[in-house]
Amino acid sequence: MPKRRLAISEDQEDGTLPLVNKRHEAFCLAFVGECRDNAAASVIAAGYKTKNANVIGSRMLAYVSIKRRIKHLEDELAEQERMKAIDAIRHLKAIATAKLSDFYIDGRFDSSKLSDPELSRLIQEVTPIYDKDGVLIDYKIKLKDSMKALELLGLTDKQEAVQNNQVLIIKI
Repeated sequence: MPKRRLAISEDQEDGTLPLVNKRHEAFCLAFVGECRDNAAASVIAAGYKTKNANVIGSRMLAYVSIKRRIKHLEDELAEQERMKAIDAIRHLKAIATAKLSDFYIDGRFDSSKLSDPELSRLIQEVTPIYDKDGVLIDYKIKLKDSMKALELLGLTDKQEAVQNNQVLIIKI
């Protein structure tokens, strides 16, 4: 009796859609994920028996649809990692270029900027300062270390025990 061949759409052929066979899809996900290029472990993670995991894994990697799906998933994962790296670089750049003057409008301190998500991620510490009656009179703002950000970006040599944090005390 000849094997039945399922009609495969173009999306399935290029690996963009999940495979119809749930175990095959689970194998692909495990292979690019938790089992990272280990076919035998991916076979077991997909729910197959452990007895012939090496043989089954080799056989699975020979299927064109599985190869395409794995390639697509790896490409997708690489793109996600690239985007995370770009976000990290943007964040470090913002820290490296942050200035205390970013918290001012027309030469006056603007306390609402402390809650601005873009600016608040640049702050290492905000300490309110109260007078003896408990009335808020100042803020002490400490920005994240710009030299450390430059170092992480590879734009400067590693600093020994030098601290270059900007600190500002604001009178209200």
